[in-house]
Amino acid sequence: MTSILKVIKVPDLISGLFIILFTYTAVNKLKDYATFGIALRQSAILQPYAEFLTITVPVVELIAVILLVSSITRKAGLFFSWVLMTMFTFYISYLVLFARELPCTCGGVMRILSWKTHLIVNFILLILATWGLFTIKNYKNTIAIDRSSRTPA
Repeated sequence: MTSILKVIKVPDLISGLFIILFTYTAVNKLKDYATFGIALRQSAILQPYAEFLTITVPVVELIAVILLVSSITRKAGLFFSWVLMTMFTFYISYLVLFARELPCTCGGVMRILSWKTHLIVNFILLILATWGLFTIKNYKNTIAIDRSSRTPA
């Protein structure tokens, strides 16, 4: 296991997870655009912003994916992912604690989770985004030069 983690870096694994997650959720929201908009309009705190958020949320998720794909922008992508997961986690926490009716704006697999399970998943994803941000500092995009193989001139 340790040798695998030396080859595949933790931030790369976490980035891959978020690439899959955000691509999946954004595509589901765009595919079922009308239903996503209706669900946002049913949310008491998001209702005034529902029209704006209906297109903005999936677009922002796709921007995060684009940032995560390249090693040059991966740190920004992980930060972006952390911000998104923080916002989603606060929103779901608010709904679980204070909302009487819980509108479902999730797509696909996430739709079958209970709200409390969804909150736990979000906390785990938030921890992973934080871990990715802290560990990416240890990996630099450098070219290794083996100077021991050279013979002096």
